[in-house]
Amino acid sequence: MLTVTLYSCQDTKTKSGQSEQVKNETVYAEFDADNNLIRPINYRSWVFAGTATTPKSHDPKAVFPDFQNVYIDPVGYAYWKKHGTWKEGTILVKELLRSGDTISSVGNGFFQGAHFELAAAVKDSKRFPDMHEGWNYFGYADFKKNKLNENSPPLGNQCASCHVQHAIDGDVFYQYYPVILAAKGYGDGNPENENTREGLVPYYKYKSPVVSPKPVIK
Repeated sequence: MLTVTLYSCQDTKTKSGQSEQVKNETVYAEFDADNNLIRPINYRSWVFAGTATTPKSHDPKAVFPDFQNVYIDPVGYAYWKKHGTWKEGTILVKELLRSGDTISSVGNGFFQGAHFELAAAVKDSKRFPDMHEGWNYFGYADFKKNKLNENSPPLGNQCASCHVQHAIDGDVFYQYYPVILAAKGYGDGNPENENTREGLVPYYKYKSPVVSPKPVIK
């Protein structure tokens, strides 16, 4: 009985170690032979970075008036939190939603409606050496067929020209997502477990993070 018990404990420990190793080696961004990004799956279980919207009623010139929910793969987020830089292979998924209700029991505002578009950004310097810091961009909605495609070709500077110019640094618009901003280089532990909150002060007033000067991409 003792022998069986010892073996059982050792077996559990080994499986746990293998499980951790597999987790660390998980590849979330998968490509086909033509460098098309295969449509990400299960991303709603990743780290949720936040949401944003720029409704036309607020800004008639808004380029993307719909809601944008952003998710980061867990390995990429963990690396960002530890090092303050983006790991090769990191993928961010942006899921777009139509506007929904504008009236609720807590007051009038902007609420999410139906999902419709899916987009992604991947950092892969070896695969995309000509892209700024290796970031490339992808989109999946086929509005003629009213469905999402199974893969997407890289969109290149069609998206990068805006990201490089307006991201706080690098290519990610994390100045608009406090979850990413607070995690940058945090190290061990998690910032959400702190008992302090930047906004938990009298007369709080938002200050936008400074965006570094960027090269112009044409």
